Amino acid sequence: MGRKSKADERRTQIMEAFYHCVAEQGIANASVRKIANQAGVQPSTLHHYFKSKDEIIEEAVVYFTDHIFEGFRGQMADAGGENLDQGIAFIFSKGMINEDHTGFFLECLVAARHNARIRETIAGLFRRFRRAIVSHLEQVPGFDRLGDSRKALLASTIVAIHEGIELQWFADPGAVDLARTLETTRDLIGFFMENTS
Repeated sequence: MGRKSKADERRTQIMEAFYHCVAEQGIANASVRKIANQAGVQPSTLHHYFKSKDEIIEEAVVYFTDHIFEGFRGQMADAGGENLDQGIAFIFSKGMINEDHTGFFLECLVAARHNARIRETIAGLFRRFRRAIVSHLEQVPGFDRLGDSRKALLASTIVAIHEGIELQWFADPGAVDLARTLETTRDLIGFFMENTS
């Protein structure tokens, strides 16, 4: 593995500072000055590495998505070919549903409403999420009987369940039981696979 350049390290430092500012104060309050203070750099340094706050958002979404997917891939690898639960369990764990991650991505979704590039970055995140689910389910006996469109539909349904539960959890954590949601999702996957001709 190659060593990161100083520029890459500085960009990462700025994106992590941006993440923390957004998680704590929201995008609207994450000014260049606040991000720079959090990163321990001058505001001019931010402008040197990023043209705009939108560019930081785009790259930060990719950067933090990479970290989440590393955790997801790790859980899936640990799960092995026969264990559906461990890989899918990560989707409903604190590794993906927590105050900071959820709040950060909600803020980015709002920014995506009026910025096509951020919207495409978010769309890419969802495409990766669906592909990762299909890749994991490919290891489960019987999944190979599904056609590609059924596999894609099941992955989209799992993502929709995750996103809906995540929003509800964020708004009202006491009203959502993540463990029971996992059980229900597992049952749905089994039902879907059993009832596909």
